[in-house]
Amino acid sequence: MSEVQADTLKVEYANPKPAKKGGTLHVGYVNEGAFKGIFAPELMNDGATADVAVFGSIGLFKIDNNYNFVKGGIADISFDKDKKLAEIEISKKARWSDGQPVVARDLVYAYEIIANKDSGSERYTDGLANIEGLEEYHTGKAETVSGLEIKDERHLVIHFKKMVPAMTVSGSGYIWEYAEPYHYLKDVAFKDLAKSDKIRKKPLFYGPYTLSKVVDGEALQWVPNRYYYGKKPQLDKISVETVATAQAATATKSGKYEILLNQNPGIYTKVKEDKSFVQLGKKQLYYTYLGFRVGKLGQDGVSVMDKDAIANDKVLRQAMAYAMNIDQVDQKFGYGLSKRANTVVPVAFGKWNNKKEKGYKFDLKKANALLDKAGYKRQKDGYRVRPDGKKLTLTLLASKSNKNVEASITNYIQQWKKIGVKVKLFNGRFQEFNAMIEKLTAGSATDFDMWFAAWSTASEPTSVASIYTASSPYNVGHFVTKENTELIASLSSKKAFSEKYRLEQFYKWQAYMNEEAFIVPGSFTTQTVTVAKNVKGMSLGVADSYSLWDSVALTK
Repeated sequence: MSEVQADTLKVEYANPKPAKKGGTLHVGYVNEGAFKGIFAPELMNDGATADVAVFGSIGLFKIDNNYNFVKGGIADISFDKDKKLAEIEISKKARWSDGQPVVARDLVYAYEIIANKDSGSERYTDGLANIEGLEEYHTGKAETVSGLEIKDERHLVIHFKKMVPAMTVSGSGYIWEYAEPYHYLKDVAFKDLAKSDKIRKKPLFYGPYTLSKVVDGEALQWVPNRYYYGKKPQLDKISVETVATAQAATATKSGKYEILLNQNPGIYTKVKEDKSFVQLGKKQLYYTYLGFRVGKLGQDGVSVMDKDAIANDKVLRQAMAYAMNIDQVDQKFGYGLSKRANTVVPVAFGKWNNKKEKGYKFDLKKANALLDKAGYKRQKDGYRVRPDGKKLTLTLLASKSNKNVEASITNYIQQWKKIGVKVKLFNGRFQEFNAMIEKLTAGSATDFDMWFAAWSTASEPTSVASIYTASSPYNVGHFVTKENTELIASLSSKKAFSEKYRLEQFYKWQAYMNEEAFIVPGSFTTQTVTVAKNVKGMSLGVADSYSLWDSVALTK
């Protein structure tokens, strides 16, 4: 399938057949491991759980196709630039799945979960710390957050230290877009929340569906939330189960699933010709990448560079990037749905992607020349030593995946061998995904030098940069420089209210990231979803996403 054809995949299936009342929708979710099943966005740290929770877990605010906040959601939000505040009004109809109303205290509680160090949340960021008093609460200097003002049960005012142009866009990181049921969880200590049955087994939701059954890490059963503020859900039940890549296509074609989510290009090629299904597609806010560990966590929990880290040499990182035959890998394993990334800002963001940047195109000659000039001398065995004469061996973290992904990583190890750089897998094997992520995010491990992973980005473009600040828990390579800090800060400065300035600085930051190569962009991809022809109302449209699952139905 050509890239042009990938771009022509429709985002919506306009099924003309009439919907029937009720029925069970069977959803397959392609995943090699288990989802963690922590059903609280503040504590969630795996994408799989977020994906399988979308039937009940929705944001507070409705959005348009450009991810701007619009009215009509569980809550509405408005901003006052001069007064440096946002006001949130909760719908009178908003209810938790136990029938209790969604109130302002629930919104405040979500911020407290994030900012309270006992909860173990990884969501605390510089963006949220822009709320008055949140930092004081985070450090234990205050028992409440002064900048979260409850006017009454349905109105919350958020006071900011400064206003930022990205605030009006969903996913900016300056506004938390979820709530948690304070009345239900208040008796659970922050340190116990993530393991509580009230989060894992019997969580409450204000979305269209709520959980009736949980099989840990494997399957979920959703039933309508009869207190949902929107229109009544169309289905009686939604059954979701994980399915391994190897079985996904066969199971779907046999009729086991009406919708297949998180399918990779290999699965897509096996199901796309089946006449019982249609294929939906859209460019993803997503990029794969190779990361290098160049620093470590300091005692204050803020990243610092590590002069002893093997990968703390820009020339070595650049050479290894040039040695990666990403275009060839995408051609073989991407099936027309993947394309080499030019920066870490997905092309799905349109003008926000710096198209002047070309990324790292395969060039072994340039890679070898860089290493030769920098003093990485080849030995008789073909491998190089470091400029100081020490052995050069890098340890790579990579998770277990489908055979194509693992084959591509094995291929890159061979490519690096061609330029004399020895790379070995951590403990000689691919790691279980959740264990690898825990190792990366713990911040204390120094027994690896590089890793392969992917990011599903937030929906506000410049927030892509925010994960690479010194204090971000997601800056797992711990890269910190004065220039990087200043460029990222400029994106939320007063000057940044000028979109022209913001774009210029964002382009500079993308160029700087490519030059430093501590994160080497891999590929962008087109997301595809298999939908059976007896399904009605399925769409991948951004604006449609808010009320998607109360609209999806089965046909007669």
